[in-house]
Amino acid sequence: MRLAFVLLSVPMFVAIRDVHAQCAPPVQRLAVDRRFEEARADIAAQLKRNEHDGAALFCMGRLYQIEGNSSAAVDWYEKAVHADDKNAFYHFRLGEALGSEAQKASKFRQPILARRIKSEFERTVALDPDLGEGHEGLMQFYLEAPGFMGGSLDKAKEQAQVIAKLNPLGGHFAAARIQEHLKEPAAEEAELKAALEVAPDSMSAWNNLGSFYQSSKRWTDAFALYDRMIKERPNDVIAHFQYGRAAAFSGENLERGERELRYWLANAPKDAAVVTQSSAHVRLGMILDKQDKKDAARAEYQEALRIFPKNVEAERRLKP
Repeated sequence: MRLAFVLLSVPMFVAIRDVHAQCAPPVQRLAVDRRFEEARADIAAQLKRNEHDGAALFCMGRLYQIEGNSSAAVDWYEKAVHADDKNAFYHFRLGEALGSEAQKASKFRQPILARRIKSEFERTVALDPDLGEGHEGLMQFYLEAPGFMGGSLDKAKEQAQVIAKLNPLGGHFAAARIQEHLKEPAAEEAELKAALEVAPDSMSAWNNLGSFYQSSKRWTDAFALYDRMIKERPNDVIAHFQYGRAAAFSGENLERGERELRYWLANAPKDAAVVTQSSAHVRLGMILDKQDKKDAARAEYQEALRIFPKNVEAERRLKP
């Protein structure tokens, strides 16, 4: 059984927004750059001054969740909820982390966790009915949980309708998620296209449709979309990155993909995360490898590791 909960899209309900809302600016930057030990040290100092600081407790949990340690995240979110039981977002993140725990749990523990997950999301929407993340969490629960644990496609659709009323763009994303669950790619694509029509200024709408094409290996459609992005949104350099990524994985349009990645690297936002910068060098290395430029590719993988030493993909690609 799968009971892991992930936000449908950003910035429909921005996944890292709670880091910025709850964490001090130095911790925000460390979190973006995945320097978790340093970030936790900063929060620990904050908690020494006030061990009941709900924002700091929540921030610690969020760092563990981003890092992939859902067990530690649950512990810290529970402390945050204890410090401020009226904070809807604290309950939402606790439910989400419990969902990740359920994915790893034994079949005997899963029903217990399922009840807790549902309870946390219900508490979220009770505290703040306008908080889209809570309805999204409930929708995910109803989609993923089996019927005997409370799963229900009809209830998932009801939550998608609530999301649509709160946010039309989010409604299309929610509907797309349901179609993905139903394994209806044509209907999923239609919803993602509708999302772009509703919010053509939303990078989330562009990126979700592009990700759909890439995950479906519909490379021609992906390249066409990124070409359109580059023409219609010349100030948003992410399209150049994504074009290069598609080239790296598809093996198509390699020369153009190389140019686009080099353009992104030369024009990346000043606050671009080191993880993203490192990833760009890996994708460029993949393209160079496919062009049989082995030495140049190796240099890119080395640069990726220099920027972000924990880039396991770059390390793997450097091995003989």
